[in-house]
Amino acid sequence: MKRIRTAIVISLIVLSAAGCQKTPEQAIVVGKSNDALIEKAQDYTEAETGSVSDRVGLTPETAAQEQGVGGNDSSSSYKYQDTFASTDGSINVTVDAEVIAPEADSAAIIRVTDGTITQAQADVLMEQLVHTPLHDPYAPATKDAIMEQILKAKQQLAAGPSEDDDGMNYSDENGNKLTWAEWMQQAIDRLQEEYNNAPEENEQAAISGQFVEEDGLSLIEGVGYSEEYGYESLQIGNYAGLGAHRALYDRNNTGNEAYILLDPIYIQYADTAGRELPGLTISADDAQALTDPLVEKLGIDNMVFYAARKGYEEGNERWPERDFWVVLYTRSFNGLPITYTSAAGDMMTDATVYNEPWRYETLAFFVDDSGIVGMHWEAPYTIGDTVTEDSALLRFDDVTDIFRKMYLVDNDGQKQTVTVDRICLGYTRIAEQNREGSGILVPAWDFFGTVTDEDGNTKNDPYASLLTVNAIDGSIIDRDMGY
Repeated sequence: MKRIRTAIVISLIVLSAAGCQKTPEQAIVVGKSNDALIEKAQDYTEAETGSVSDRVGLTPETAAQEQGVGGNDSSSSYKYQDTFASTDGSINVTVDAEVIAPEADSAAIIRVTDGTITQAQADVLMEQLVHTPLHDPYAPATKDAIMEQILKAKQQLAAGPSEDDDGMNYSDENGNKLTWAEWMQQAIDRLQEEYNNAPEENEQAAISGQFVEEDGLSLIEGVGYSEEYGYESLQIGNYAGLGAHRALYDRNNTGNEAYILLDPIYIQYADTAGRELPGLTISADDAQALTDPLVEKLGIDNMVFYAARKGYEEGNERWPERDFWVVLYTRSFNGLPITYTSAAGDMMTDATVYNEPWRYETLAFFVDDSGIVGMHWEAPYTIGDTVTEDSALLRFDDVTDIFRKMYLVDNDGQKQTVTVDRICLGYTRIAEQNREGSGILVPAWDFFGTVTDEDGNTKNDPYASLLTVNAIDGSIIDRDMGY
């Protein structure tokens, strides 16, 4: 699992986007234009009345209302079952899935462009999340703070390396190889030198919370500590690059030398891991009650609650386990939400065809019994024009036929046992050819579940889509690439 162990970390990852393609007989190929897709979407008639779920031909075995799984409080729960396998028996798929189909009024195609975080939104985050005065993280540390680090480093040296430490390679600034003990001693020597030159007290004033312009970037960065709330970190930046805008908040008691910035992509979920979190007693509803007012104050167009799920970050000798609710939000249009997946959309593509990678927008809060302990808002969108007011949609039976065929094509040559337990209808973003920083939200079906390989290793990320099928034309969308 990825852990960020540094006082202030902003990953300047530039992220991806691209087009769409017709369902192929072989591996996925890149399309050149969305014109045909939009034309097909416009091929709907006024006779196509009723909700989107009615129009795709779903016949519910149950009429239970699912709240917080599809981004819509009135999503109907359906069941779909199937089994199929590859001709050589190397891939075996069992589908025993809940089908989440929001009772949306329409399935428009909507244009989105790269957005930013405003000063007004930054003010809300400072006011609502931060409990203690924040200071410039790059200001000189005081003698007391450095001595605390020296003492901890000496304790680590005396205790010896952890398993994680043993797996690392160490070298000095000249590239000479060092043992872990030599590397630790050099770190202690550097801290001692800093101590000798450090001020007795921190003379740095608290940050203003206003964006600071630096080399064309807009930044707000601060760290703070109090006995009641522990260590806090707030980082808000509008950086150069497509989708390179993010607001990150963290509150923890792991030590002032590090802030573990929680990212929903790298979180483990208690239900899929079969893990109990007895120290987390706050309910999902109470967690959401803390985050809903904050989202409302941020004033993000069309942003709604999506799901709350128990998550955790494993601890080790130095880092205690952190347990929390992961409270996710997404955009929704006329009752149809953007489906959340753990795909970042940041894989590089052919530069001769596509431009900059572009991450999908993510808004997640982390809540434990003490309140909101983390927030991750990345790559916000600006909502643009409506390309089509509604879309002609494939019947659900046609979509499942495509899944049966294309899952085997897409995973040809692998040995897998697959269980599909959830199928969701919602939006996903695909890029527009020759329009950098502009994409369209199109309705699509996502199939979720677990995959076990021939060695018995199981991938059970509840938000990892096994296959994404465009609900308009049946094309396969690569969520990692964004097309």
